[in-house]
Amino acid sequence: MIPNYILASKNIRLLHFIIDLVFIYIISLIVYFISSFIKFNALYPHFSNWIDTFDRIQNLIFNSIIWFLYYGITEFLFSRTFAKYITKTVVVLKDGFKPNFYAIMTRTVLRIIPFEYFTFLKGRKPGWHDEY
Repeated sequence: MIPNYILASKNIRLLHFIIDLVFIYIISLIVYFISSFIKFNALYPHFSNWIDTFDRIQNLIFNSIIWFLYYGITEFLFSRTFAKYITKTVVVLKDGFKPNFYAIMTRTVLRIIPFEYFTFLKGRKPGWHDEY
């Protein structure tokens, strides 16, 4: 078990969330920009034209995919996201070991649940995604 004094504070976690949101937004813009060069079909000459027709649910799904890929890839390959590089923190399990692929994917799926970040508001206990 990791001692509480080593864990990232709620302020640092909030900073991670904000920085990661900026990186996810930048990645989304890059994906959109690249998609404007990808031929799609006769109805939508470019992939970006199809993305422009998304309704709220489709946008939520599209953004969730980018969110999932960002957290899944960075945490699995590097044990940290870009925000965690900046704050010099890493992702570890409760026992201090590096999470395996299953644990990273579980954490990533839990992050996509709407309002998961409100689970940090209850005392010193970590959020849902930290339970894995």
